[in-house]
Amino acid sequence: MNLYRKIIEEIGDYAGPAVCDRGRTTSYPELFRRTDLAAERLRRLGIVPGANVAILADDSLEYIILSLAVLSLDAAIVPVSSRATEEETEALLREMRINFLICTEPYRKTGDADFPGVDCLYDRCFIRTLDPRIEPVSLPGGRIAAFIRFSSGTTGKNKGVVLSHESVIGRTDACEELGVVRGENIFWVLDMAFHFVVTILLFLRKGACIVICPPPVEANMAAVLREHSVHLLYATPYHYKLMTASESILPEYLSRVRRAFSTAMKLTPADAAAFRAKFGHPLTQAYGIIEVGLPCVNTSGDPEKAASVGRLQPSYRLMLKDADPETGAGRILLRGPGFFEAYLSPFRTRDEVCEDGYFDTGDIGFVDPDGYLFITARAKNLINFSGMKIFPYEVENVLLEHPWVRDCRVSGKPAGSFGEVPDAEIVLEEGVVPPEEWTQVLREFCYRKLAAYKVPKFFRIVPSLPRTASGKLIRKK
Repeated sequence: MNLYRKIIEEIGDYAGPAVCDRGRTTSYPELFRRTDLAAERLRRLGIVPGANVAILADDSLEYIILSLAVLSLDAAIVPVSSRATEEETEALLREMRINFLICTEPYRKTGDADFPGVDCLYDRCFIRTLDPRIEPVSLPGGRIAAFIRFSSGTTGKNKGVVLSHESVIGRTDACEELGVVRGENIFWVLDMAFHFVVTILLFLRKGACIVICPPPVEANMAAVLREHSVHLLYATPYHYKLMTASESILPEYLSRVRRAFSTAMKLTPADAAAFRAKFGHPLTQAYGIIEVGLPCVNTSGDPEKAASVGRLQPSYRLMLKDADPETGAGRILLRGPGFFEAYLSPFRTRDEVCEDGYFDTGDIGFVDPDGYLFITARAKNLINFSGMKIFPYEVENVLLEHPWVRDCRVSGKPAGSFGEVPDAEIVLEEGVVPPEEWTQVLREFCYRKLAAYKVPKFFRIVPSLPRTASGKLIRKK
């Protein structure tokens, strides 16, 4: 089974628009033509089934074409976020055994070869050969890896989620509640490196048109919404807060919106109410997990349900483990189609990870009498900044490289529409007397090694940090 060929089969002879990007509208036949040309160029360059191909580019038509071309060759895509630092990117390329890197102009390095695709791409792209040895990821049942997704810029303890063509098709088949229909315009502001699966591929399978808002979205959002009549919004609470606060985004710009869904971070009832007051549309949440797909979508227009991630989509099952007898809240376990195939490092198959087919999300929540799931806490140790996940240990490891720092703890601090920002507690090495500008010194040190959104916004010196008897750092609750 091949996902790209599945999309072509489902689109058939439909000739409507597929992608709008920086004033250019590309139809489905043209998208497929350009993708096939790009795939032929990639094949000649040595990209064969089982190759691992990293893609580093801003959201664009080129990103979509290159991704579909790689998929068509039964090679695996390893998305690299454009927000990652050079050091993070190099660590990922080194540790993951990437065979090729394809990038756009802003991310090219000396020695990168021009991608010979002037007849299939508008923007110049470049290709870098990293390791000519092709070692396909071996998956159960002979399935072929389509995506290998890491949750952060570097691998470290981030296991690498492997998705096959079958798993992507399964989870997009199961995504019914978004109600995507052929010909509608969908406004895109998310990072394709993190959100290509499920949404971009679902939209393409359904024959919708993806209207890309180019970066920086804060500056370009109003113009794109003014120029394009959009029917579906799929963004983070941060983006919706921008729409609500912006005097340049008028209510009439969203007059044809069918639904507005929020994802990637918690939506507050206050933000949902403010959006509804300005634009007249309910704003609700969807619950996406890279290992699972999109198990929950909130389609309720009831303001009292705004804090819920919605009901389970029909194909999924939920179990609450160790539920509190008073509140009913427990660890959220899910079962359904399109689950990930394996974790890459260390390699563990889905069956080894999931007990009785249920995946432990690490989230804690409860289900109300109407069947709506509410997430009350995260058992996983993550900081959620504007929908982007920050692993505290990754930031801590960087801080511990500085000669002033003996110990540290990074936690999430509430930050309104941004969700959380990293807050660092620092234990200084004995004898260190920091200068007056010490926080700026540490901040600049982190900027050289971490993506900007991962750098702590606050630093505090503390005498010590709590640890267990075995020496494990005690995290804040």
